[in-house]
Amino acid sequence: MQKRGRLYPLVRICGIGITAFFIGSGYTAAYSSELDEGMMLNTSPYNQSEIKGSVRNANGEPIVGATVTLVRTQSSVSTDENGVFNLSASGLSSSDVLVISYIGYVTQKMSVGNKTSFDIVLEGQDSTLEEVVVVGYGTQKRAHMTAAVDVVSGDALANRPSANVADLIKGASPNMNINMGMRGGEPGAASGWNIRGVGSLNGGSAPLVLVDGVEVDINSVDPETIESVSVLKDASASAVYGSRAPYGVILITTKKGSKTEGVKVDYSNNLSLSSLLRLPHFIDSYTWATAYNQANANAGLAPVYSDEQMERIKGYIDGTFLYEYDPENPIDNIWAGRRNGNANNDWPHILMGNNELSHKHSLNVSGGSERTQYFLSAGYSRQNGTYAFGHDHYQRYNLMSNVSTEVTDWLRLNSSLKWASSDTDYPMGETTVGREHTFREMLMFAPMMPHYNINGTVQSPLVRLLQDSGRDRNKRADFLANIGAEIEPIKGWRTTLNYNYNIRNTKAEANPKPVMVELGDGSVGNIGKPESTYISNYSERVYKLLSAVTSYESQIDDHFFNIMLGFEQEEALTTGLTATGTSPVVDDYPSIRTSLGGVIATDNMSHWATRGAFGRLNYNYQEKYLVEISGRYSGSSRFPKENRFGFFPSASVGYTISNEPFWESVQPYINYLKLRTSYGSLGNQNIDPSAAEPYWFYDKLNVYPEAPWIMGNLRPPYATAPVLVSDNMTWETINTFNVGMEMNLLNSRLGITFDWYNRKTLDMWGAAYELPYVLGATTPITNNADLSTKGFELVVNWNDQISQDFSYNVKLALGDSRTMITRYWNPTNRIDGWYAGKEYGEIWGFETGGIIQTAEEAQAVSEMQQRYHANWEPGDIKYVNQNDDNVIDEGNRTLDSHGDLKVIGNTSPRYNIGINAGASWKGIDFNMFWQGILKREFYPETTSPLFWGLTSAWAGSGLYKDSPALDYWRPADEPNILGPNTGAYLPKPYFTAETNKNRQVQTRYLQNAGFIRLKNVQVGYTLPSSAVGNIFSKARVYFSGENLLTFSSLPKVFDPETAIASDSREDGYLTNGVIYPMSKVFSFGLNLTLK
Repeated sequence: MQKRGRLYPLVRICGIGITAFFIGSGYTAAYSSELDEGMMLNTSPYNQSEIKGSVRNANGEPIVGATVTLVRTQSSVSTDENGVFNLSASGLSSSDVLVISYIGYVTQKMSVGNKTSFDIVLEGQDSTLEEVVVVGYGTQKRAHMTAAVDVVSGDALANRPSANVADLIKGASPNMNINMGMRGGEPGAASGWNIRGVGSLNGGSAPLVLVDGVEVDINSVDPETIESVSVLKDASASAVYGSRAPYGVILITTKKGSKTEGVKVDYSNNLSLSSLLRLPHFIDSYTWATAYNQANANAGLAPVYSDEQMERIKGYIDGTFLYEYDPENPIDNIWAGRRNGNANNDWPHILMGNNELSHKHSLNVSGGSERTQYFLSAGYSRQNGTYAFGHDHYQRYNLMSNVSTEVTDWLRLNSSLKWASSDTDYPMGETTVGREHTFREMLMFAPMMPHYNINGTVQSPLVRLLQDSGRDRNKRADFLANIGAEIEPIKGWRTTLNYNYNIRNTKAEANPKPVMVELGDGSVGNIGKPESTYISNYSERVYKLLSAVTSYESQIDDHFFNIMLGFEQEEALTTGLTATGTSPVVDDYPSIRTSLGGVIATDNMSHWATRGAFGRLNYNYQEKYLVEISGRYSGSSRFPKENRFGFFPSASVGYTISNEPFWESVQPYINYLKLRTSYGSLGNQNIDPSAAEPYWFYDKLNVYPEAPWIMGNLRPPYATAPVLVSDNMTWETINTFNVGMEMNLLNSRLGITFDWYNRKTLDMWGAAYELPYVLGATTPITNNADLSTKGFELVVNWNDQISQDFSYNVKLALGDSRTMITRYWNPTNRIDGWYAGKEYGEIWGFETGGIIQTAEEAQAVSEMQQRYHANWEPGDIKYVNQNDDNVIDEGNRTLDSHGDLKVIGNTSPRYNIGINAGASWKGIDFNMFWQGILKREFYPETTSPLFWGLTSAWAGSGLYKDSPALDYWRPADEPNILGPNTGAYLPKPYFTAETNKNRQVQTRYLQNAGFIRLKNVQVGYTLPSSAVGNIFSKARVYFSGENLLTFSSLPKVFDPETAIASDSREDGYLTNGVIYPMSKVFSFGLNLTLK
């Protein structure tokens, strides 16, 4: 008996776990026998210790660098410049297997037998056409496909610092839009997903995200375990999912074991250092105070900062005044420091740190034999935030097991176990608002605010908030179990049965508490809660999915058939319990039980279910004429019983012209050309994710334990009336027409894919008929609106190998879409709402005529612009009169009466782009990825200090480097340090509501928030086998950078992604730029494979 190798104990341990999982299946004995024979014994040993031979292509030319691997020992060599190899191995057996592979050729597997010399010929392949693509409930060869499907390799997600799949896949496929959420760059922040643009105005438009066929929380997935991502874009590709996937499907396939690789142990890590991207810098406090005083003077108000304070500010900057505030008049209020101090603090960069260390690790064990394959994975990632006071972090643990065993020749059992445990921990910040509000104070509390008292204690309320306001913690455990069987009683007829059980538990807790701040006069203020509070929330989601799919595939002469039928049922139940207790005994260890001030508790429950039968028929003749017909009959509990079910069909055809005999003369130039088209109908059952309930056809009586007002010294329980509901709610129907083309040229080095589509959402959920105001209820929504989204997608690939040592590749992905409302109930045709003919994202505004320069010009403008203010002076804005009535107004803001308003732009993102480029040479590899949006018109909110600087009040203003804010109009005789500026970009500011007269939406200040960003660049080196010895079969080191360069026409104070994510009109929290910043990341990593 051969001695056990070093990896045997690890494999044996894994085997025990797997065997236990399959007790009763008849698997144990089969696995043990397979393991013992494959790992412990050699059959028919003989004395040879060397295998040699040559590897050539079909033309007899030697293939240099082909890999020859002995499966049992995982030892491998590469062919030399003559295509010759010589592989040493002890104890060769006639049952040993060789695997020969090289990029661009079909991999071969052959038994050693009694031979010691081999002449091997590898057949070339068009890897694109032979690629097997994961589609709905199965796989297809790309050459057979007629639907719009894009594939992203798992390699594109590997070896990068982020633990979030959304961050890594952004820009990888055209029109797969991944948008930053309101949390910005906060550790663990979630993103929004969208395929092909706007789908619905009131319903959810997110794609269905499935991992190994099961809907999961994408934020729980370890990117290092992903094998591939299929993006199903048109109705033909998504039809078998029916109402679950009206706006596309993301199919994520995790890694599996291989029959040929034996035991393989991989370890990878990534250590990263992050610094904040475009975190604004304050200007100096003296310039700040000068501008503030001028804004007050323009409004006819007294200075914000007195002459005496201005002198102190100036003295502190030049070192002649040593204190951050006046010791004779110390700060005596927690909010007064920003008004009465004289410091010069750059608060954003004091409160946010830099160079935070994060790390992630992944350990995978995979392998298999002819009967059993397995992939086991363990992962850990930790992303640290950048608060300088009070830490913040996100961390996640992942475990995964994918096991497949062939019990008999006709029965295969599969199991998949996935477990993820994550937690986040943040400072509470201001306790009466969300933690996002911290960034408002950080950016708008003036640099004059003192950091320290004269005695050295902290006076800054913002520092104290981050230090002691309490913690906002969230823990989530996500467990998914899948058990399945594949039955193939006759060749080509396969039936798959799967049962999935997912339980997701979330525990959230917060303990806002008083935060004491020592002030300059020795008193103590409280910037936190009046009393300590503890909030505990527990929720559980149980999801069950049962599916049965049977398919038959056959090739009869030149005819290929595949028919698939299936049934699926799913249900989800969510329950929750929330309790709030006041005055816990110990603030640092709060609990509901120890809360002495009283407890308020509430609970919730929601559920939904779907059921559907589906089918698909594929046919092709000589891989030339291609047909696919599919459909699903779906039912959803989200609608009334009489409107619960619907049938959603689709069909697609393809024509591979390059397989025609007449194409032979063109073949050397255009190697492959396929035209395809599809049309299909899907239903949308997805209620808006922000809705409180998963149903719109009924409402409930909401009962609350405490009213928001006091009655008789008490806050009594109260209830709210149910809202009105529609009596005929049903599906939104989505019809998609798609035409596409796939082409390979120049020996398949150049690949081009193009798609154009028109997706119509019919009977969309919109506003119902207007009801009398005295009814006192919200108008219910009903199915009475339509929209149309048209767009295109272009993917261009170039792959080339210059020599045996050097190869390179480039990929361009470009997509675009535009959405038009084609039907909507708007009897008054108000331009502020939806109406037929409106393009989604329209910006209505005035055309700017310039800035008034003279009193005479002001007098003329004043007579025309009285609607917006009675007083117009030099430095104010003048607007263009569009209808020649000598009055600037907006009419009734209707299509028939909109005065001088016109459509001046559109907020929809246009021309999403991704560019990949890579090269490899003698073990050195290089990859870079650029991502962006080329056009997105954006009008800064009037409340955004990052653009305007001086808003309508000093407390909501701020001045920053790289902002246009100081480029405001000042007269030719301006005496202050800022000097005259009659050729300014911005009008003169007022610290009153008068400033809004100059900030009507207008052409002058319309921005383009488009950008292109170097999302990732990576350089790696794979060490030669001579350098890694007998321990590793592969060792690679790499350096990587994220978000290193950004090109945008926006003012540099803005990051283009966070500027949009923070916009309150785009579901942001407050206003443009007030958000947790993104980070620039540098990382180092290792990829190791044990022998």
